[in-house]
Amino acid sequence: MKTLGLIALLAGAVQFPAHAAGLPAGVDCARPSLPLLLDELPADIQKLLGRGEAGIGGLADRDEAFNAADAIGHGNAPMTRFRWAGQGDDCYAVTLERGGLAHYLETLVLRRGQQGWHIAATRAPRAEEMGEPRQTAVATAPTK
Repeated sequence: MKTLGLIALLAGAVQFPAHAAGLPAGVDCARPSLPLLLDELPADIQKLLGRGEAGIGGLADRDEAFNAADAIGHGNAPMTRFRWAGQGDDCYAVTLERGGLAHYLETLVLRRGQQGWHIAATRAPRAEEMGEPRQTAVATAPTK
């Protein structure tokens, strides 16, 4: 019985990722404007997010297949899918759908530093950032 309780506790912890408790005052990406498509983001940000990579570190666009399950044996489909992006004064907010056992949405706040773009914070996505993808395509194992 203790084992089941521990498994449930761990599953709950995994299901809801840790987000920044609140963004610091003055963060200009708290309410980003101008919804953007993935290919409208700077190339450096696309690369940072995994665009062009396959498998676990890869990033699929809204209409592309991705691996929403935790099984990695579905070929080289990315485990993350782009949902939404907005631009602030000096930052981008990008909402991603993460596949796997937890399967969740998160919004990354990206800022440019001396070394290039980096993830400055994460937060739970706003309602307007959680719109359904135009097409849901999930990679599946080939049938024999």
